[in-house]
Amino acid sequence: MFAQTGVRYLDLKYPSLIGSLHHITVGVDRFAEVIADGVGVDGSSLPGYKGVEKGDMLIFPDLNTFFIDPFFEEKTASFLCRLYTVDPLKPFARDPRFIVSKAAEYLRKSMNTEVFFLSELEFYIIDKCSFAEGPGYSFYRIASDEKESEGVTYPIRHKGGYHIGPPEDKYHNFRNALATTLNRCGITTKYHHHEVGPNGQMEIEMRFQPMAQSADDLFIAKYAVKCQAQKHGKWVTFMPKPFLAEPGNGLHFHQYLGSRISSLFYGAKDRNNLSSLCLKYIGGILRHSPALCALTNPSTNSYKRLIPGFEAPTYTDFAMGSRNSAIRVPTYIKNKELMEIEYRIPDATANPYFAMPAILLAGIDGIRKNMKPDTREKLPTNSFEALNALKADYKFLLQDGIFTDDLIERWIEVKAREFEEIHTRPHPYEYNLYFGT
Repeated sequence: MFAQTGVRYLDLKYPSLIGSLHHITVGVDRFAEVIADGVGVDGSSLPGYKGVEKGDMLIFPDLNTFFIDPFFEEKTASFLCRLYTVDPLKPFARDPRFIVSKAAEYLRKSMNTEVFFLSELEFYIIDKCSFAEGPGYSFYRIASDEKESEGVTYPIRHKGGYHIGPPEDKYHNFRNALATTLNRCGITTKYHHHEVGPNGQMEIEMRFQPMAQSADDLFIAKYAVKCQAQKHGKWVTFMPKPFLAEPGNGLHFHQYLGSRISSLFYGAKDRNNLSSLCLKYIGGILRHSPALCALTNPSTNSYKRLIPGFEAPTYTDFAMGSRNSAIRVPTYIKNKELMEIEYRIPDATANPYFAMPAILLAGIDGIRKNMKPDTREKLPTNSFEALNALKADYKFLLQDGIFTDDLIERWIEVKAREFEEIHTRPHPYEYNLYFGT
């Protein structure tokens, strides 16, 4: 496959349970061996995977995910991988990429259709960053040159960054370079722009793809954004709320059931051209949104974004064109036969391989149970509430063994530990409130 291509290395990438990227690099001369036998990894060193007593696992490259990695000095062929247990050799039930492939296959079998996702990835570019914590100290300080430039500058007003043009938008060339890099990785983008936040908030929007490919694209896009920023001497953060009183970073998921040329969400004679199937799908997502939050908004920081005043949802509702609603139906769609909906609750601390299938399964549950999209329930206000909501409402995720009780339990265990790590630590602002009491 790589004869006379100049490729010297193979980089094998795979996600952890929480969605972080891990990799191992081998020489290209081992390609045939890797395809046949896989590469061994220690699952006990990956959050939420295996115990130390039986940590051995194998990864096998998915040849359909091949691209030349633009961030390696030596020419390197990159592949995303699937995880397998070794005794017996079978797909690992907690492998995120296995979950999303099972969900896509279930949809094809049960409804003879596909689901397409488009992701809006928001992030802040950071020029200066320092943070640390310990038994007697805790601090962070982050800044963007857009906010803290010395001397004469072109300021961006509070909440005034949306589609702002150069010279106020200092990062248009960075985003062009990023879009070019993503294209080299096989990821096509719809557009990019400066977002509302004045501290270097950006958005890059990808194109509709079948769910499994869309999840792969998002996984690699986060990797590419961080590496591209590092090449420019910058940092990026996908944290939902890195700045107090500034807009947060969301991960909006546009979606529809159907094909590349038609959407089952379109109803020519229905109100607002939304089919009854679409309304039931919306109903299912809204009904299960508090539980979905544990997967789509799994960080303790997530709930600092889901507050009033920042174009972020706080209730399970939907509306035509509203950016404060959990589900927005875009009103500017010209080709109504590609009708879509936009789910605005999620953020990029989610593992896309879990978030997308979970949203799909909630929608399918709504279709099967004829749910109406009239639910209006307050969203969880912290990750502990979201985990409790998931404990009370997760059966819809177990369809066809896509998610399992074991996986849900492990996810809750890992994320509850994160909550406790934050909950038990003194917060710097508590010193403002209580140090002198």
